[in-house]
Amino acid sequence: MRVLADWVGHVPPIEGEGGESRSVAVVGAGITGLVAAYELRRRGVNVTLYEASGHAGGAIRTTHADGFLAEHGPNSFVTSGPVEALIEQLDLTNDVVEAVPGANRRYVVRDGRLLPFPLTPGAMLGTPLLSLKAKLRVLLEPLVRTRTQDSDESIASFVRRRLGREVLDYAVDPFISGIFAGDPETLSMAHAFPRVAELERQYGSLSKGLMAQRRQQPGAGDRATDGNTGHLMSSPPARARLISFVDGMQTLTDALEASLAGTLRLGCPVRLVHRQDARWVVDAGQDGASRSRLVDAVVMATPAHVLAAMELPAAMRRFSAPIERVEYPPVSTLTLGFLRADVQHPLDGFGVLIPATERRTLLGALFSSSLFPGRAPDDCVTITCFVGGARQAERAREDTDLLVERVLLDLRQLLGVQGEPVFAKHVYWSRAIPQYTVGYQAVKDAADATEQQNPGLYLAGNYRNGVSVGDCIASGQQVAERVAAYLARAGS
Repeated sequence: MRVLADWVGHVPPIEGEGGESRSVAVVGAGITGLVAAYELRRRGVNVTLYEASGHAGGAIRTTHADGFLAEHGPNSFVTSGPVEALIEQLDLTNDVVEAVPGANRRYVVRDGRLLPFPLTPGAMLGTPLLSLKAKLRVLLEPLVRTRTQDSDESIASFVRRRLGREVLDYAVDPFISGIFAGDPETLSMAHAFPRVAELERQYGSLSKGLMAQRRQQPGAGDRATDGNTGHLMSSPPARARLISFVDGMQTLTDALEASLAGTLRLGCPVRLVHRQDARWVVDAGQDGASRSRLVDAVVMATPAHVLAAMELPAAMRRFSAPIERVEYPPVSTLTLGFLRADVQHPLDGFGVLIPATERRTLLGALFSSSLFPGRAPDDCVTITCFVGGARQAERAREDTDLLVERVLLDLRQLLGVQGEPVFAKHVYWSRAIPQYTVGYQAVKDAADATEQQNPGLYLAGNYRNGVSVGDCIASGQQVAERVAAYLARAGS
């Protein structure tokens, strides 16, 4: 290990609440790291935010071209109380756009047809998406015996056991692709959807649990679900909203970046973190220009796999192996613009999800220009398509021309698309969304143990507390609270 010289930055320190300067390094300027740094700075902490790439925001990036708006990553998110407060603090209230009322309509493909996903018990009984046999199987769910084993269970096993194979294929599998780009056979129910697993544990039945919750919390059935994760909000505001911004999702990360002027170091990868007495040394920078900084705490807000590429002391490596092995399948995002006259489908909803059993190239597609204004010229529409994931990783890696050809075949057959796209934007994510696979408790235990054995070190990000934008914002806020409490204890 290299001998490090302590280096204290020349930016004037920000005084803490107790009148003394405290410093924190946040590594990774995705949405979690940006929020963590923002919240710490609001508390008077001297923050340095390191980002290896040349831009902040992680997967949240927006492109504007030829009158079209293309999102490279998340297209929307659901608000919560803390999220609404953050938007107000950043003075973004007037930039928010709320999804149209029809955004609750999701389509699922069965036998080549787009069918609305049933959102109410009555709609479920009448939907052609499920056979009569499958509907009867759902009605019998309260009679299914509760699983007594304590071992982790896959989503697929859980759904087959409680609701049957057809519900797995046509109601659950497509949503798993839309949320995680994952495989329900390998993802853990307890970790990907802990609240659903808890319903069985607490009430012995999903149906009984949902009815009990509705009785306890009037109006809960009207709560919105997250446009990125499908999780019910744990503490929703009076009316949770599915939102974006007039100029796209990057508005949020740009505002956070602007609020952190003087603290953000772009193109500055962190190579080494190690403990020195009661503080931490962070070695960061490009080859030949790296510098070391002594700080009181470190927040690692990077993807899990980034830890594997860093030089870390044995005390940090001791427990980190399960974290470094978290899977991130590749995903390609294709934003395609068409003349409105060349698309037969009305695109009247959030989008379409495609079950694996349909054997299509597409995982799903969002009707982006139907959700929010300003996503396409007046005579055009925008459709955002997703390819790859755990289902067909090799497809995500294909070149743009071949991907467009494959996706167009699906869009022509499913949406009645005619003619060629007048706009195309292809973004490839070699590692997209962390997979909460069976046995994921080992990852969470490893993160807990790493923090416990390394006081002042904190791990945060979408591999730990949820993959949606809302989850990541909450993760950044929560880790900032934990760090602030640690600094207060250390200073007392």
